[in-house]
Amino acid sequence: MPEAVSSAIAAMEGHGFYNRNSSMQAAGNATALALWEKAAQSVDLGKETLVIVDYGSSQGLNSMEPISTAIRVLRVRTGDERMVEVIHTDLPSNDFASLFTTLNEDPGSYMVGTSGIFPSAIGRTYFEPLMPPGRVHLGWNSWTIQWMSRNPVDAPDHVFAVRSRVPEIRAAVIEQQARDWRHFLELRSRELRPGGRLLSLFPARQPDRMGFEWLMGELWEAVCDMRRDGLFSDHEILRITVPTAPRRMADIQAPFSEDGHFAGLEIEHAEILEGPDVHWGDFERTGDAANLALCWTGMMRAFSGPTIMNSIDPVRNRAELVDDLFGRFANRLAANPQRHEHFIAVVLLHKVGSAV
Repeated sequence: MPEAVSSAIAAMEGHGFYNRNSSMQAAGNATALALWEKAAQSVDLGKETLVIVDYGSSQGLNSMEPISTAIRVLRVRTGDERMVEVIHTDLPSNDFASLFTTLNEDPGSYMVGTSGIFPSAIGRTYFEPLMPPGRVHLGWNSWTIQWMSRNPVDAPDHVFAVRSRVPEIRAAVIEQQARDWRHFLELRSRELRPGGRLLSLFPARQPDRMGFEWLMGELWEAVCDMRRDGLFSDHEILRITVPTAPRRMADIQAPFSEDGHFAGLEIEHAEILEGPDVHWGDFERTGDAANLALCWTGMMRAFSGPTIMNSIDPVRNRAELVDDLFGRFANRLAANPQRHEHFIAVVLLHKVGSAV
């Protein structure tokens, strides 16, 4: 079985590109807002400063509504004078400049029309401890935990190893995801206050359908096109592996014992939903396949482009090759427009116990 080649997992495409190309993720977040509001209503509170953590914030645009919702609900309970600390976390290479620009300038910012809100950011992976134990009241985590802490294996037959035809490669992905999920839960449990809540939303799969088949498949075919044209070597084809994968409900529930507890956490709610296709309606009205392709190309490049770039031999013109790849990808999508099928896991976790 091919072994993993060490290469850095990159943050999302910078300069606000992810903010401009993440409407699918925003629509997915909307499906969880009612549950998130319930979490804010039920979290245990004392007289302390309230702490909300946005685990995996990226460039921040899609965090504004969830954080605004939490602040509104908490202050209904505590009064408008209660101080609120909001901590955004992401990789050191994240575009934090766009995050703070969004906080200061976007009309949907949770800072608009309020006072006593104190935002900050931590540039470190959430597969490490991020803050002192027992500090967090509410944790929001969306569209990130599908990323593995490391690339466990390079796939010679797909950009996404979970789509490989080789059973051992798929098994390596599942094993890495299981370790990462347990470690993520252990770390977040330490950081949550007793009675705190963590909502995690991420790509999921059904037992018989994975989702993302169209987009993942066409991206791999675009990579193969470039290999046939002599633009990617066999070594680069092997390295171009984006370490993300959806989870099944069984994977989500696996760490939790028969009584539903793991590392001081219990699952308060877990479901897998069909994600909305935010672009198909426009295509049905207009028939504009080129625009449909442009929208989905932006989304795919926003999250996978930097990692693919890191996989290409550094002596080559990486930026030009990535431009070529996603140009070919867009052409393939436009020639074969389809409704995008994907699934979302929404998991609400409760830190067992009561705050003192």
